Amino acid sequence: MSDHRHKTPLRGTKATPHPKPDEANYTAVNYRYAGQVGHIHEVVEIGGRALAKVGFDDRKIVYYLLEDLELDDTAKKGTFHDVPENA
Repeated sequence: MSDHRHKTPLRGTKATPHPKPDEANYTAVNYRYAGQVGHIHEVVEIGGRALAKVGFDDRKIVYYLLEDLELDDTAKKGTFHDVPENA
């Protein structure tokens, strides 16, 4: 089992992914959400690499390398879990 450590201080931080072209760890989904604004749900460290679980308005969750995210700490923090289901 790999070392898996959670980091939660970034939860809710506004994040815009800018994945590197031809990154072997990314799929078409990663590139489909490139440039779209989401919010970090969680950051985990696996094998010495920080991965962010990013949620988007359509409720899709996509993992990105933390280094490939543009973070906006000045924006209101929140995830789609913080919005009432019927809102």
